[in-house]
Amino acid sequence: MDIDWILAALALLGGAGMGLYALIDPAWAARLVRLQEAAPGGAAEFRATYGGLFFLSHLVCLGFVWVQHRADNAAISAMAVGAVTILAAAWGGSAIGRLVSIWRDKTGTAFNWGSVAFEAAFALMIAAPWIFWIVESVSR
Repeated sequence: MDIDWILAALALLGGAGMGLYALIDPAWAARLVRLQEAAPGGAAEFRATYGGLFFLSHLVCLGFVWVQHRADNAAISAMAVGAVTILAAAWGGSAIGRLVSIWRDKTGTAFNWGSVAFEAAFALMIAAPWIFWIVESVSR
């Protein structure tokens, strides 16, 4: 497996792992995102959004990427590209949203700057196979 595929797999496994852990321990997810389970049933929101959504979206994307890398199938390739594009865009959008908050809300804390770096890194890692492909295509 090439480094680009390894980067994507690591980020996707990381996202799935965070989601699985949030499903099991929603209080951890609440602490991670610096929110609290204020209302009764609030744990369900953390389990659903930070748990189930992260876990399955990253796991399914990883499955598509793995199958696409192992098999030469146009339909699987299209699904893998779509899944990767959406997840990479979501992580990139999180980084952009946090940058807007740093700018507009004056929240340039170490936590927020670290989160921007983390989210941007995940976006780039998930998109790595296609970034490498574009660079190789242009350089030919």
